[in-house]
Amino acid sequence: MAVELDDERLAELVRQAHRDTHLAVPLSRITRGRPVPRLRPLSAVLAAAALAVLVLLGTWWLTGDGGQQPQPALPSAAPVPSPAPATGKPPRPSSDAVEPAARCADYAAPDIGPDGVGALPPLRFQLELVSGELSLLLYASDGWGAACWLTPDDGRVDANASTLTTQMNPSYPPGRLSNSSSAHGTNPRAAYTFGRVPPGTTRVEVHFPGGGKVDAQLRDGWYVYAAAGDDSDPIAEITEIVAYTPSGAQTLPIEHG
Repeated sequence: MAVELDDERLAELVRQAHRDTHLAVPLSRITRGRPVPRLRPLSAVLAAAALAVLVLLGTWWLTGDGGQQPQPALPSAAPVPSPAPATGKPPRPSSDAVEPAARCADYAAPDIGPDGVGALPPLRFQLELVSGELSLLLYASDGWGAACWLTPDDGRVDANASTLTTQMNPSYPPGRLSNSSSAHGTNPRAAYTFGRVPPGTTRVEVHFPGGGKVDAQLRDGWYVYAAAGDDSDPIAEITEIVAYTPSGAQTLPIEHG
């Protein structure tokens, strides 16, 4: 059975239902001054008011606090950088040996030798150039040689080096006069000239500009002249090596870059 409501009761229900809703036009203003003799006119007004309320509520929901506010985009996490590859030179070889030849073998092992074999040729000379500070060991075979510089705390091996001459990759063929000449640099400063001699050689001279000369050490078909400090500087300027044999003197001119 339908229940009929008069206009006053219907208006009261509308007020109660929307008491918390803010209307741009108060309901009292909408209904003020209008005759309410019948239900139909007031119902039409109330319907219009309800429509206005719905429009306002929809607008509030879409643009006001009733709707969800757009959330700011969260910054994406920064990518974690991968570790940089290791760079730089590999660590220098070290040695725990005591004897000079054993120390040289340790310093030479990583990269000395023909085709990377890592073995030194026979030892030809072992010299102490500065007592307790610098020793020089010279190794050579027919095809190549190496110089090992030893200080109390460190060592360096130079293979196929002739840094004071234009001779590249020096070799030492049997029966022929040959030469290589290199320097240690500093702390302490030193240099040498070294090579092989013809069979029967009895003396070897190292000549300098202006006619100066010194005798080299001679042993088992090999010669060397080495010096340290100021005495080593002229080795960078030697002009020739002269070997005295039973058949006469043989001379090897030395060229510098």
